[in-house]
Amino acid sequence: MAKLDHIMFATTDLNEGIAEIEALTGVAPVYGGAHAGGGTCNALLSLGDDQYLEVIAPDPEQDHEGNLAGELIAHGGSGIRSWAVATDDIQQSRTIADAHDLGPQPIVDMARTTPDGVRLDWQLFFLTRGRQMPFFIDWKDSPHPALTTPKGCLLERFTASLADAGAYSVVMQALGVEVDVISGPLGLTAMLATPNGMVALESW
Repeated sequence: MAKLDHIMFATTDLNEGIAEIEALTGVAPVYGGAHAGGGTCNALLSLGDDQYLEVIAPDPEQDHEGNLAGELIAHGGSGIRSWAVATDDIQQSRTIADAHDLGPQPIVDMARTTPDGVRLDWQLFFLTRGRQMPFFIDWKDSPHPALTTPKGCLLERFTASLADAGAYSVVMQALGVEVDVISGPLGLTAMLATPNGMVALESW
């Protein structure tokens, strides 16, 4: 069974995003690094041994045109933008997604270097069809980021809300993804157990 790997919490300024999450949870995410060529940088907060929250924002040292950073700036505000599912067979996950007409993009190799000098290499692919769909990630031989990021918070529940909950559930089962699905207005909600009590993060 595939498992939620991390939640992407988008913001237009990394320091402001870090401060927002710290105020909500009582734990401050730490700087993770920049995505070279992608226009973004991040800060991370562990949600358990193999799950984490990623605060992602435009990197002031990179160009923001035509990439995710530009999208973050244009949208404004903060909140859950997306979520990632960990897989140890990314090609099989992509094949299943293709069979369900989810429009999987090509698998991309990515990397970044942590402030401690550790190089992380991973592969991922995104889906072009289906609202609320996750993207898929394979960390290969890299240490999982949740092992070295600030602890104190746990993911208690992650919920996808959408009108066609039944069809969405069928696709999630085919992909081997465990997620709570409810009928309702389009949105994602993460319930976190934190030093400040239960905290709900909502869609961007």
